[in-house]
Amino acid sequence: MIDIKTFLSGIDARVGIWSGATDGAELVRMVEFATENKVDMLSVLPDAVGVVWPWIEKQHIGMLGRFYVNDDKIDEAVMSDLTARINMSFKHGANGAIVFVRYKNMKSMIDQVAVIRDDLFFNRELIIGVDIGDIDSNQWGDLFENLRRINASAVMFALTKDMGKKSDFVGRVYGMLNAWDAEFNGALHFALGNSTERIDQAQRLVASMRPDLMSGLRIWVNY
Repeated sequence: MIDIKTFLSGIDARVGIWSGATDGAELVRMVEFATENKVDMLSVLPDAVGVVWPWIEKQHIGMLGRFYVNDDKIDEAVMSDLTARINMSFKHGANGAIVFVRYKNMKSMIDQVAVIRDDLFFNRELIIGVDIGDIDSNQWGDLFENLRRINASAVMFALTKDMGKKSDFVGRVYGMLNAWDAEFNGALHFALGNSTERIDQAQRLVASMRPDLMSGLRIWVNY
């Protein structure tokens, strides 16, 4: 694993720690790392929320449960299960939730969640995560419209597959920032797999094109 400490100082945005661990010892090390490096937000799997909470309860560190909606059909049963798991994570100490959804299913999910959004996420953060590679240039307007409908606290763009020199990542970030909806009040987050190149590209583009977003920009770092 890349030595995270070698590039944390090069990140000009707020940092969040992204953990896929469920083992207690690994989670302890993650919390210790966050504390030592003054990271104020963690993202963990739902089963890890209750494990991590006692270690951060008295610290100034927030925690977000991370959920994935991978179903091809977003129906009432799928959303009932999702909302139940999100609610349980709140009871175990989470400050909010990151919900990853395929772009093609985003509207269907939001259609169902919008009616309960204010009750379920009262005083909690709701971050919608999507793969930036799944969004075409003519879809940015619809994406931001749906983010407004759900009153998302932030949108997170993940890079799930990096094609290296063949990647159109820079162009996609450019297109997204160019289409950014001023009426969307949420923050901008990136999960770029600890790629120093992609992190640098993303934050440089934000700083040059939409400096107003820098104060809320967060880069998620894998631990």
